[in-house]
Amino acid sequence: MSIGTGAEVWSAAVVAGLSADLFVHPMETIITRVQSPLYAIRYKSNGRIKQNLFRGLYQGFGPTLLTGIPSSAAFFIIYEGMKSAFQESGHLHVPPWAVHVASSGAAELVNCAISNPAEVLKQNAQIQLGGPRKPWGWYTVQAIRHFSAHPARLWTGYSALLASHLPGTCLTFGIYEHIKAQILEKMGETDPQLAASTSMQVQVSTLSAGLAGGFTSCFLVPIDVIKTRMRLAAGGHGVETLERSRRPSVSFLNIAKETLHTEGMPGLFRGFTLTCVAATIGSGLYLGCYEGVKLYIRDMGEVSD
Repeated sequence: MSIGTGAEVWSAAVVAGLSADLFVHPMETIITRVQSPLYAIRYKSNGRIKQNLFRGLYQGFGPTLLTGIPSSAAFFIIYEGMKSAFQESGHLHVPPWAVHVASSGAAELVNCAISNPAEVLKQNAQIQLGGPRKPWGWYTVQAIRHFSAHPARLWTGYSALLASHLPGTCLTFGIYEHIKAQILEKMGETDPQLAASTSMQVQVSTLSAGLAGGFTSCFLVPIDVIKTRMRLAAGGHGVETLERSRRPSVSFLNIAKETLHTEGMPGLFRGFTLTCVAATIGSGLYLGCYEGVKLYIRDMGEVSD
């Protein structure tokens, strides 16, 4: 991957990451609150949803903003770099789906390592209660203060993050690249000029990514619920008892057992519909923006040449 291509990918990744985070964060805040074991206490009353479920939807956005740029850039630089390496090595006959799975998997390992601490801070900030006039960033500051005494807890849920994101990302990108290639190939048979146009490629990328992301997320909701509760428990928001909140770590298996014991199987599918909707919109916006900006920069470079 050349320097020019690297700058092109980096710029597109930054725009895509910021756009998706800005749009999807409110939905993720609601999902975190719904998946919290304190949902029935804090956000429901007499079977009805309280208004505070929809307040402060951008709580915890600061950590997401700070790590979104490097994690998104690192992901796509590794993803595109590995794809190029496979394609340029003529002696390796690797099927396209395997290239996409391997490339996205390697990229996601780095992405998770960068984003996990920010995700822990974000979700603990999202669940905090407070008055409607708190200054912007107040909830994040409170979360940082809590974890400053136990910085190791910022890595709580990393195993669950990998367990959900690694296969999820591999499956999403495998499906995404396959659907996109099939649509553009069929379209190219009837109208090659239309299939090659930037606008059509962006539309196809957005549609393909949305379908792939939404489909994949449906299978990973239970892991997402457990991951959320592990992080909230690390911040003292996961359970009612003081003793539990003081534990240095909470295992994936213990959280899964507790959820099944107290809420049954439905507890592992909390926020199922909204999670799938958010994944569909977020994936479509993320990869649609990425492809759009990347192709725009590439076209501008060709014009200037």
